Amino acid sequence: MNKLRFLPLLLLCFFVITLTSCDKDEKDDVSPNMSLITAGTWTGSAIYIDGENITNEFEEETGLDFGRYTSKFERDGTYTDTYDGRVVVEGTWEYGNNERIVIFEKGTTNKYEVVISKLDEDEFFYQQSGIEYRFKR
Repeated sequence: MNKLRFLPLLLLCFFVITLTSCDKDEKDDVSPNMSLITAGTWTGSAIYIDGENITNEFEEETGLDFGRYTSKFERDGTYTDTYDGRVVVEGTWEYGNNERIVIFEKGTTNKYEVVISKLDEDEFFYQQSGIEYRFKR
């Protein structure tokens, strides 16, 4: 008879464990690359052409400091680029080619693609028209 007193407690524990294990975290529903690219804000660190760092030349020519340029990718498929804290571009993005490219503004006349050279927790490099843009977190 004493054993029956613990039956409701045992059933309650079983249901709590079952319900908790069924609850999926949003992070579990996305690929590792999606988690990496959307985990924070990317800040411009360097611009390369043919393996040569041209960041200083770019700044001298354009007057723009690439280190003040940031990109933020959201899981909902939107992104925001800022320069010196001001929004310069907002739009849509998605992965293509098994997450090796990023497609911006798909379905519009402004569509363009970049090829990912490197993507990890700290660095995001992509190439566009022979130029490699490097970002860090």
